[in-house]
Amino acid sequence: MARADAKLKPAKAARIGQAIASLDIGSSKITCLIGRYDPASKAGFAFLGGGRQQSRGFSGGSIKDMEALERSIRLAVEDAERQAGERIEQVVLGITGPKVTCDFVAAVIDIGGREVTRKDMKKLHANALNKVNPKQTEILSAHPVLYKLDDQEGIKDPAGMIGEKLSVLLSVIAAPKSLVRNLVECVGRAHLHVDRIIPSAIASGAGSLIDDEIENGALCIDMGSGVTAACAFINGSPAWLGLVPAGGSNVTGDIAQGIGTTFAAAERMKTVYGTADTKSPGLAERIEVARLGDDGRLNGSKMARGDLAAIISPRIEETFEYVAEKLAGSELKKIMPRRTVLTGGGSLLPGVREIAGRVLQQPVRLGKPVEADILGETHANPVFSTAAGLLSYEFRGFTDVARAGNASEASGGSGRSGLLNKVFRWLSENF
Repeated sequence: MARADAKLKPAKAARIGQAIASLDIGSSKITCLIGRYDPASKAGFAFLGGGRQQSRGFSGGSIKDMEALERSIRLAVEDAERQAGERIEQVVLGITGPKVTCDFVAAVIDIGGREVTRKDMKKLHANALNKVNPKQTEILSAHPVLYKLDDQEGIKDPAGMIGEKLSVLLSVIAAPKSLVRNLVECVGRAHLHVDRIIPSAIASGAGSLIDDEIENGALCIDMGSGVTAACAFINGSPAWLGLVPAGGSNVTGDIAQGIGTTFAAAERMKTVYGTADTKSPGLAERIEVARLGDDGRLNGSKMARGDLAAIISPRIEETFEYVAEKLAGSELKKIMPRRTVLTGGGSLLPGVREIAGRVLQQPVRLGKPVEADILGETHANPVFSTAAGLLSYEFRGFTDVARAGNASEASGGSGRSGLLNKVFRWLSENF
């Protein structure tokens, strides 16, 4: 995986000292982190400050209220700017939701017994991308999973090798154009330019996996409020993405229904007393709960902590069963990594790691932002893993053959999609 070189390219050298910002829009929260581009740092940036606000107007991966979402974005950005002492004009945007899809396309070209060049690889990538129908979707990223040269399989980088036929399997991640355009429009209303759009699931991995896990393979599961996103990293690259429309809000809803209380009261109970471990000590403890009375008001009551765990545990187990089904149904199931990193706010619930390990049948660790010491105590927790990954994504050096996300492309200003513009530009530059 690429890291900062001793001799930087002119474009990267020119960016040293520039402010960079990430914006992670989720169902329960919006986070914004601001840094300064610094390739000498192990994270690729020097951290300046961050902000976090409750998300309004965005749920289940869809915009419900543009004005409410715009206000939430403004507040989160203003918080970050105030702490950083820096005004920002553009952001790297994370996008999530069950409508974000991952598909695989393959292509093959003749090499003719000579050495494979970077130009050959660009042609191969363009051929593969041409097989994607961009009519209704916007390509967010496309990552080479594996190359094959004649009978040699599982090649990570074929440049310089000699052979007759070169093929590639691309992992293409896309989202509905309407969702992308409306998110960019909403961010634009907050007077911000979208520099790039990155799938949040990939950013979570970039923010919480160590180098060894990315290079040798690991599965990152980000437990959000409305969506649980899984991303598999294979051979140093994001290779597969799967999203389950279930998260922390489902657990809260179960508590509210099971106890007979408001969503807000259920959320507090989950945060203060919640556990997914039905065998942990202290479950006989009587805890304070608020139930709705006949008059519609909240009344104090008590219940065993174990009864609360009995509500939470089945939903957590069900969520990981859905993830396991996604993994089993993937085209890459035979080469899926056998270790998992949990991140996101939902991973903080006690007992979640144990359930994940049992259902997925593999080692599981809890992951916070890799560069926690850079972010400081306030932002060094799993809630900020995605936002941190958005900041360090480019520095990680992932090969992305379909750069998408600048505002002019996403807004549909031209008749062609951003993907096709890039393919046409490749062809004009190289042929």
